[in-house]
Amino acid sequence: MAWSTALWLACAPALTTSFVATAVAAYALRREPVVTVALFPVAVLALLLRLRLSSAGARARILSGHSPLGCFCAPRTPAEFAEQLCATWRATGRRPSVVGSGWGWLIARTRASDAVFTHRLKGRLGHVAEATFLAGTELRDVERSLRESHGRTFWSTPSLQRISIGSWLGRSCHGNSGAKGKPSSLAAARVLVVDLTSLAKAQEDPLWCDYHVAKHKFDRFPGQYAIAAVKFDVGLMTEDIWLQKARCEVVRNTVETTMELRKWLTPDAVLRVLFIGSARRVGLGVTYVEFDPADDLPQHPRCCGACGKMVPHVDPHDCSAGCLSMQLDTCSLVCGWYQRSKKAWTGIIRLSDANRFSPDPSWLVFPMTSLLSGTVNFELFFKLQTIELLPTPRAQEFRVQKLCNSLFDAYGQFWGRSEVRIGDLKIGLVCVDCSVRKRDAKALVAALAPHAHAKTVALHDAKYRGESVKRAIKDAGLTLKTPRVLFGMALASPRKI
Repeated sequence: MAWSTALWLACAPALTTSFVATAVAAYALRREPVVTVALFPVAVLALLLRLRLSSAGARARILSGHSPLGCFCAPRTPAEFAEQLCATWRATGRRPSVVGSGWGWLIARTRASDAVFTHRLKGRLGHVAEATFLAGTELRDVERSLRESHGRTFWSTPSLQRISIGSWLGRSCHGNSGAKGKPSSLAAARVLVVDLTSLAKAQEDPLWCDYHVAKHKFDRFPGQYAIAAVKFDVGLMTEDIWLQKARCEVVRNTVETTMELRKWLTPDAVLRVLFIGSARRVGLGVTYVEFDPADDLPQHPRCCGACGKMVPHVDPHDCSAGCLSMQLDTCSLVCGWYQRSKKAWTGIIRLSDANRFSPDPSWLVFPMTSLLSGTVNFELFFKLQTIELLPTPRAQEFRVQKLCNSLFDAYGQFWGRSEVRIGDLKIGLVCVDCSVRKRDAKALVAALAPHAHAKTVALHDAKYRGESVKRAIKDAGLTLKTPRVLFGMALASPRKI
């Protein structure tokens, strides 16, 4: 992590503590007017500085390794965006970096050099019916706007919805889609692109391109194209359907695929995700299948399921969203706790709410936790290894079981956790999101290597891509490709099983 990011992140709890301490001291010493008058402005200053760190612009600067203090200009229109990119290039002699909300830079543990920020490049571009948004708009705001104006939502989205749509579609971000779901970027139709291959090209007007053509350029030449706006095809989105959750407890088994893993691999899953970590001996997965509102609603006790009369179990309620994420993710790394009653996991939920899996990190709790954990977060993509000429569904399921076995073995030796996503098992594309210490990256990659078809993997380009991971990939005898090359390999010849 950039030292400047760590410094400013540390200021957040320090300022909060300072505000609380000085406010309490001022109240306790209220009979001493001189002391109270002296402490009051200190408390106000600490509060104002803390609030400043939580603004969108300051937060983006912190996460990308820059100072959050002072007055900074940021573009508000595509023309201003292109102009500032060119001005930064001329001033520095180097191609500028584009920073949306800044989360990708934090996770990648890098600093954005010669940065141009897009936190003010927000909102709709044109009429409501056109479904076009500026690239700095946060994903959650785009989803909410389209749901309110068109009654539609995305089939899946990245778990963290505070990212900008420019980062979402310009990099290999994806959601938790299952076999019955659709890809995260399905509805992206066109993008307004600033060509950064050269300064001369950057000085030309931004051009509208078909996203499904342009994304291959984004993948092959990272940083050489910048998205200024995105147009969505609302027809490729879905109604905000009801889903029903179910919990699956996956265990190690070298003989056959466990029944719980088969449940997790159900072809009816619109969304699904599985966590395996060092804090538990079981992998905890959750599936979301379509629910007919005409059916009987599941019931649960009022007050977070702890007490009270039985009421319809509709999520999110109380603190259920944050609690679900904590049990699946955080507790797979520390303590291992989760609600043992399966009934607590059977609530129904709207697709839009299910896609908002990660809690809101805007007050910098998430980056502070990431900093203190000492782990790095990288994600491997690969096509699941197949040897049989005519694989059966059960054979493919056992391939997933063996992958889970390898993760159980790895996390029995060192600290960390992995998040496994598999969409259509016929295609066999696997995403394994890993949080481990740098020194353990080699052992984890070695454990995953036997499961990668053609010994080929890709790294998520909005997460950690440090030398420790790249060296681990090379030492494991794997070939590193770009994400969309790997996606193309997986989609080229889906197995009919």
